[in-house]
Amino acid sequence: MRHLLAAVLLASSACGKAGENGREERRQVMEGLTLSQSEKGEPSWTLRSRRAVLREDAKLATLTEPVMDFYKKGKAVSRVTALSGEADTETNGVRLSSSVVLDSFDDRSRLTTSELFYDSARGRFTTTADILVKRPEGVLRGKGLEAKPDLSEIRIFNQSSTLSGAQR
Repeated sequence: MRHLLAAVLLASSACGKAGENGREERRQVMEGLTLSQSEKGEPSWTLRSRRAVLREDAKLATLTEPVMDFYKKGKAVSRVTALSGEADTETNGVRLSSSVVLDSFDDRSRLTTSELFYDSARGRFTTTADILVKRPEGVLRGKGLEAKPDLSEIRIFNQSSTLSGAQR
């Protein structure tokens, strides 16, 4: 069973009133947001954002400079950063956008793209955008991807690759 824990650090909040059709929109502005998800007492991932605007009616949090760390057996295995993003407060899905970089620590892989979606229920990243994966053994390019957070499994759509090192 998955559990979500939300901690707000250095919280400063403000409620907004401007909404569509004159109705009141409930929102909070937070500085230093941290969300964590664990499975069977072990951390699965942690999301930190320098600033977040929580729009309660839409069940979305708009994120500034989000950073997500992913864990296996208590050890960090990857980190993804972006300039902006959104977190769905109901599903815990996270959409990262603008200069997205995912680093896998174990195999030294790096994925770069313009947009990446993390499906918390499936534990997978997806995108339909152009992607570039740099690995010690070569470079993969494509458009569209599905991958595990540690990049141990990657499915690239419309792929082209360049291998480095000696060819046999």
